[in-house]
Amino acid sequence: MTENAVPETKVVAPKTEDFSKEIEHSMERASNEHIKVVRVFDNCYRCNWWAADKSPQAFWLSSGTIKKSRFVRATKTTTGLLVEDVTKVGSGVGNG
Repeated sequence: MTENAVPETKVVAPKTEDFSKEIEHSMERASNEHIKVVRVFDNCYRCNWWAADKSPQAFWLSSGTIKKSRFVRATKTTTGLLVEDVTKVGSGVGNG
């Protein structure tokens, strides 16, 4: 190693809290819908509104239909959790 060599350093992003469960409980839903929220990265989440399939099926098989899907950004504020819809509108895909 030479005299002027600088040791390599890695920048590590601070961990952000996962708000998936809080978002699930805060979203509006119809009585026949279940919401599943998954953290995509940092403070961005995908929310899917599911409606269960009522047809007869084996007890271990759970199926349904996604009725609506949204991307949201969640930020913790002094007044609570701020959830913003950041879904790109007008793309023609997933607008429901």
